[in-house]
Amino acid sequence: METKHSCIGRMLSANSRECVVSALTPQNEIPAFGSMLRIPMGNGQPEIYGVVTDITLEEDGFLRQIASSSGISEEVIRDAQENRNVPIVIRVAFIGYMEGDRVLHLLPPRPPVTLTEIYPCTVREICEFTRKFGYLRLLVNVTQQPAGELLAVHLRETAKAHVQLGENDWAERAVAEVMDLYTDNPSALIAVLGAIGDADIFVNEE
Repeated sequence: METKHSCIGRMLSANSRECVVSALTPQNEIPAFGSMLRIPMGNGQPEIYGVVTDITLEEDGFLRQIASSSGISEEVIRDAQENRNVPIVIRVAFIGYMEGDRVLHLLPPRPPVTLTEIYPCTVREICEFTRKFGYLRLLVNVTQQPAGELLAVHLRETAKAHVQLGENDWAERAVAEVMDLYTDNPSALIAVLGAIGDADIFVNEE
């Protein structure tokens, strides 16, 4: 059985479309841009799924002082980068939720409450949630980032998960769905397909 991942952070704020999370893990362990997360609500409420749309390393007074100083030693810089707990804030767009075993590619009925824990999705959780493509409708409407960049990275990483379970045609079907979503906006479709092409999302199907 696949091991569940540890909590990576807690909710700072949320609305019907997205949430902001304070990361509790080191910088090299935070989830990547475009990766999927899940938010277990508890008390019989739906489990919300989302995609990382932005990662911010926030400054503090100590870092500002270091950055504005001249002649900083490599040891000081390395210590600040590797050992200091830099505030990390993650923005997550909601792409649906699960009620029991039922997957719904809709915005959740209500946002998570403050300080709710958030977890990276396992390979099986990714595949179960994305086996159908209704959630892409929500993802293409995220406005904080260029749609092509977000879709390309998300599709590449999600395709890897499906390949691990032997679902080698997932990427091809996902791109076909994206093309359908952009039928009425050919200029945007060209930009999106360009980003997807650069992401080499079919590389793992060989």
